[in-house]
Amino acid sequence: MHCLFCGDFLNNSKQKYIGSAVLLLIASVLVKAISAVYKIPLTAYIGATGRGYFNIAYNFYMPLHALIMGAFPITLSHLVSKYNEKKDQAKIHSLKKAAKILFFAVGMLGLVLMLVFAKPYAELISSSPKSIYTIYVLAPTVLFSSMAAYRRSFAEGYMNMIPTSVSQVIEAVFKLVFGLLFARVSMGRLYDMYLQTGAVFGMICENEETALSVIYPLTSAAAMGGVTVGAFISLIYVSVYTSVKYNSYIPRKIYKTKDSMLEIFSFSAPIIFSTVIQSASSFLDDASVQYCLSNCSTEGLKEAYARCLALTSTPDEDIVAYIYGLFSSAQDFKNLLPGLTMALGVAAVPAISAAFEAGDSRRLSNLSNSIFKYTSLIAFGGGFYLSLVAPYAMGLLYKTSNYDIVIGSSNLVFSFGFVMFIYCLAGLSVFSVQAIGCAKKGIPFLVLSAAVRIAVNFLLVSDYRINLYGTVVSGAAGYLVILISNLIIFSRYSGVSFKVSLLFFKPLLCCSVSFAAAKIIFSSLFDEAGDLFNFTVLSGIYIFMFTIMTLLSKTITFSEIKILQYSKKLA
Repeated sequence: MHCLFCGDFLNNSKQKYIGSAVLLLIASVLVKAISAVYKIPLTAYIGATGRGYFNIAYNFYMPLHALIMGAFPITLSHLVSKYNEKKDQAKIHSLKKAAKILFFAVGMLGLVLMLVFAKPYAELISSSPKSIYTIYVLAPTVLFSSMAAYRRSFAEGYMNMIPTSVSQVIEAVFKLVFGLLFARVSMGRLYDMYLQTGAVFGMICENEETALSVIYPLTSAAAMGGVTVGAFISLIYVSVYTSVKYNSYIPRKIYKTKDSMLEIFSFSAPIIFSTVIQSASSFLDDASVQYCLSNCSTEGLKEAYARCLALTSTPDEDIVAYIYGLFSSAQDFKNLLPGLTMALGVAAVPAISAAFEAGDSRRLSNLSNSIFKYTSLIAFGGGFYLSLVAPYAMGLLYKTSNYDIVIGSSNLVFSFGFVMFIYCLAGLSVFSVQAIGCAKKGIPFLVLSAAVRIAVNFLLVSDYRINLYGTVVSGAAGYLVILISNLIIFSRYSGVSFKVSLLFFKPLLCCSVSFAAAKIIFSSLFDEAGDLFNFTVLSGIYIFMFTIMTLLSKTITFSEIKILQYSKKLA
C-alpha cells in the first residue's frame, strides 16, 4: 500500500483510520438524516408533550446504554487491536468467548434495572408518572444493544467498521418504519375510542384536552416500540455478519476464558468507573433540568412560553413535560454533531491503541494531531453552521406540523451552536485517554464537570426568566473541564504535543469569517423569503466560504484531500 503523505507523515495507520472514520461518518450522517425524517411525523403524532415522555424514557436508558456502549466495547476493541498487533490470534479467540458471556450478563442486568426502577424514576425524579409505559417498552433494548455491541466492538478491533456502520443504519431504518407505524395506529385508534365512547380504556375524558393527556403517554410508548424492534433487527444482522467473518479460526494455543475475562475487567475497570460517572452525571444533569423546571413558577413558565402555549392545548399539569419536550427538540439538533464526531472517536481507539502499543511516538503524534484536527473542523464548522441556519432548519421540519416547537426551540439551538466544539472535542479527548489506558486519570475531572453542570443548572434553570438557556452555559462550562483535563492527561502520558493553532485557532478563524460573510452577503443581496430559500442560500454561501478559508489558511492541504479520496476506497 503506497503512502500519500510526504516525508515523516507518510503512514498506513492514518489511511486506515481515515477509511474507518469516513465509513462511520457516512453511516452517522445517514442515521441522523433518518432520525430527522422520523422525528418530524413522530412529533406531529405525539406532540411536544409526547416527545417529553419519549425523552424522559431515553434519559433513564442512556446511562445504561453509555455503560454498555462506552466501557466494555472500548476495552474489547483496544485488546483485540493490541493482540492483533502482536499476531496473537489465540488470545483474540479467547477474548471473544469471554466477551460474549460478559456482554450478555451486562445486558440482562441493565434490562432488570430498567424494569425495577422505572416507577421510582418516573414518579420521583422526572415528575412524570405517565412516562413509565415508555420506559417499560424501551427496556429490552438494553439487552439487544449489549449483545450487538460485543460483536461490533470485536470487529472494530480489526479496524473493520462495516458491521458497526451497517447495523446503525438498519436500526435507524426499522425504528423509523415501526416507530411511525405504531405511533400512527395507536393515535388513530385511541382517538377514535375517545370520539366514540368519550373515554380511553375506561377513563372518562371530559374534553379533547383531557383525552390527549391520556393518549399521549400511550402513543409515546407505542412509538418507542419501534426503537426496540430496530435494536433487535440490528442485533440479528451483526450476529450473522460476525459469525461468518470471524468464526473460521481454530486456535492451536488455548487461553482460559476466565483469564481473558479478568483481563477485560482489569483494563475496563477505570473505563467503567469513568463511564458510570459520566452516565450518572448526564442523568443528574438531565434530571436537574427537569427538577429545576418543576420548581419554576408555573405562571412564570407560562409567561416565558406564552407564544408556544397559545398554539397548543397544554394543561397546567403538563407544562413541565411540554417545555422539556421543547428542550428535547433542541437537543435533537444539538446532539447532531457530537453524534457524528463520536464516529471519529470510535475509529480512533484501535488506531491510537496500536500506535501506542508499538511505541512509535512520531506515528502516534502525527495520527493524534490529525484526528483532533479533523474533529475540530467538523465541530467548529458544523456548530457555527447550525447557529446560522437554526430557525430555517427548524422551520422546514416543524413549521407546518408543530410551529410551537420552532418558536420555543430555535433560539436555544442557535445558542448551542456556538459552544458545539466543546462537546465534540471533549468526547474525543475522553476516547483518546481511554485508548492509552489512562481512563482513571480523568475521573476526578468528570466529577468536577458534573458538579459544575448541576450547580449552574440550579442557579440558572431555576429562574423562569432564563429557564432552558441556562443549560447552554452549564453544558459549555462542564464539558470544557473535561476537554482541558483530558488533553493534558493524554499529552502527558502519550508524549503527544498538540498543535494548538491548527486544532483551535485556525478552525475558529475559518468558521467566524464564514459565518460573518454568510450573514453579510445574504442580507446585502437577498431579501428574507421562505425557510427553504433562506436555508439553501445561507448554506451555499457558508459552505463555499468555509471551504475557501480552510484551504487558504492551510488548515486542510491538498495532500490530505488526496488521502481522503484514497481512504474512501479502503472504506
